[in-house]
Amino acid sequence: MDLKKEQFLARLREIFQGEAAEHIAAIAAGLVAVERASDVERVPIVERIFREAHSLKGAARSVSLPGVEAFCMELESIFAAMKREELALSTTLLDVIHPALDVLAVLCAKPGETSSPEAQGKENQTLQSLRRIVRITPAKKPESPAETSVPQFRVASEAATPAATLETVRVSTQKLGAILREAEELVGARITASGHATEIRDLAASVSHWNQGRVRLAARQRRIQKGAPTGSELIESELLYTRALENSLRTLARSAHQDARALGAIADSLLEDMKKVLLLPCSYLLSAFPKLVRDLAREQNKEADLIIHGEDIEIDRRVLDELKDPLIHLLRNAVDHGLEKPEGRQVHGKPSRGVVTFTVTTVPGNRVEITVGDDGVGIESARVRKAAVRLGFVSTDEAVHLTDAEVTGLVFNSGLSTSPIITDLSGRGLGLAIVREKVEKLGGTVSVTSTPGAGTVFRLLVPLSLATFRGVFVAVAGKRFAIPTASVVRVARVKADEIKTVESRQTIALGGVAVSLVCLRDILALSGPDGRSNGAARPVVVIRAADRQVAFLVDDVLGEQEVMVKSLGRQLAQVRNVAAAAITGSGAVIPILDALDLVESATTAGVPGPVGSVNGSAEKRKGRLLIAEDSITARTLVKTILEGAGYEVVATVDGMDALTRLKTEPFDLLVSDVDMPRLNGFELTARIRADKKLSELPVLLVTALGSQKDREYGIEVGANAYIVKSDFDQSNLIEIIRRLL
Repeated sequence: MDLKKEQFLARLREIFQGEAAEHIAAIAAGLVAVERASDVERVPIVERIFREAHSLKGAARSVSLPGVEAFCMELESIFAAMKREELALSTTLLDVIHPALDVLAVLCAKPGETSSPEAQGKENQTLQSLRRIVRITPAKKPESPAETSVPQFRVASEAATPAATLETVRVSTQKLGAILREAEELVGARITASGHATEIRDLAASVSHWNQGRVRLAARQRRIQKGAPTGSELIESELLYTRALENSLRTLARSAHQDARALGAIADSLLEDMKKVLLLPCSYLLSAFPKLVRDLAREQNKEADLIIHGEDIEIDRRVLDELKDPLIHLLRNAVDHGLEKPEGRQVHGKPSRGVVTFTVTTVPGNRVEITVGDDGVGIESARVRKAAVRLGFVSTDEAVHLTDAEVTGLVFNSGLSTSPIITDLSGRGLGLAIVREKVEKLGGTVSVTSTPGAGTVFRLLVPLSLATFRGVFVAVAGKRFAIPTASVVRVARVKADEIKTVESRQTIALGGVAVSLVCLRDILALSGPDGRSNGAARPVVVIRAADRQVAFLVDDVLGEQEVMVKSLGRQLAQVRNVAAAAITGSGAVIPILDALDLVESATTAGVPGPVGSVNGSAEKRKGRLLIAEDSITARTLVKTILEGAGYEVVATVDGMDALTRLKTEPFDLLVSDVDMPRLNGFELTARIRADKKLSELPVLLVTALGSQKDREYGIEVGANAYIVKSDFDQSNLIEIIRRLL
């Protein structure tokens, strides 16, 4: 193939990527809709799914993708058999098709690229499983309702139905993004023009004030000189000139303001139109959620209904893209940790099916509220309180006085988890911390409310768009900075005698609460003129992020205003304490400070260690670990890794040997395999928990048994962590041990 044809094919495949994603999303949504539909309603849905698969097959053929085409042909055969009522809808059938869609999505996302040998093996295995469906399944309807029993997933949303036909043009988001940036530049020009117009108006006012002073001077001179014309005539000639200058300035100021208003109207209109172009309905993000909830529930042997409200509300695509990971985590959290299994719900008088509710609503201030709720077990305050004390987030005395709402808010702290077991996928307490970080990076807030036994609701408040924001401007060391207004709790002034030292930290009392006080110039490592004045009160800005408040001492607070946000670009994306830049009315570029980074920097800068930490220069003893592993290779590997991390390690050959050593020697933690002779890992863990002297010993199971049933049994017998060997990672192992000790 010559170069031109290769380039043309590459462009076609870029277009194919977007088209394929739409087809696959439609198929997935249709499959979820089929599960909740009646026999009559299923017919048109299956027809739509069949057509989507057929269209995707044709598109794949046109860009020479035989692998994608083969998958589509098998899906076509399955849906055709369902149309002819030769293939019955069942849980087994859907459990094969949904993973196949995931594999197909990966193939379509990288058209033309050669898969790794492992990926090729998975593709072939998945394709064969699709081919077996039509060959094996009997061509008849099921004889009993039980054979068609499938978990129901309903959406209040219309994501599963075809969207209304619109006159649309497919345009690259990169091109739209470039146009949007140009429109945002106009906003900067509008702000600058408005600033210049204000300067001209102020200059005209100054000339007018000067003229009034000269008139008064001329009058005094007339009285003093008693009619002598010399001095007053000179002043009056100046007045004629300055009045003409004043009139010219006023005319210029009016023209400048008119130009600024006209430019502002054009810029605002263009920007709003461009924002609308890049505004997408929430269904753009939510369309994949029904399948996600279905897959999660199936993995957990749970039943769930997903109900979505407000999917038609439009939000800036950039905001939606940033929210994708946090929202997926919240849904995963709701299904994994919130909803009970059917038998558990029935014991407490609940329907066997759990409900996850996803709601999007607009709120005043160009913002949107997103709530993710479930009707599960809720957050157990006692467990959160205990974990917070153990990890040093609060002292024992502080924990006693915390309200339930304050305790619930602690779940956003990084590292805090109430999960009974740590696995390779969950239990580290990082997910909710990442949710809060992502939301606050957008200039939003996240909160949680929970009722034990009744459920949990997470509320996210985020901006509809990212072009402009309101900021509090401060002066520090002769420089100006902007702080997002949404993160500013209050602005105050403090005197030197109001600053107290508590545990080597400066604090001030605001509203009866002690708040840490730090100097912003020190956090930003700035040198330059100091705005400190002897004895006079100094301004402080109290910033809240990550459920923590810190007061920052500044030289001056310059006010609040709306500014245009400019990205720092990839080169400066990791600059500490700075999130973006702002364009002011004078055209100056002002750094926008990152509230979360500031609070974290203030917290770690010279702050005493967590409650219960070891003080002094002596390093804390790493710990003495016991390994139970019958494979000499695995035993040697784990022992080498842990000794390299500084731990004292003793290795045993099976569970019985390990139990004997535990009863005769002191150890801080056990790392055990499960499948061992004489005494396996599950039995060993159960015996440890039954022994009063050993019952508190942390147990980490490292095993090849990765099924959900095995993980649950690990929890049941009392393991603290569970790692599957196929997902084994050295840093992962060490990090989990560090958390357990």
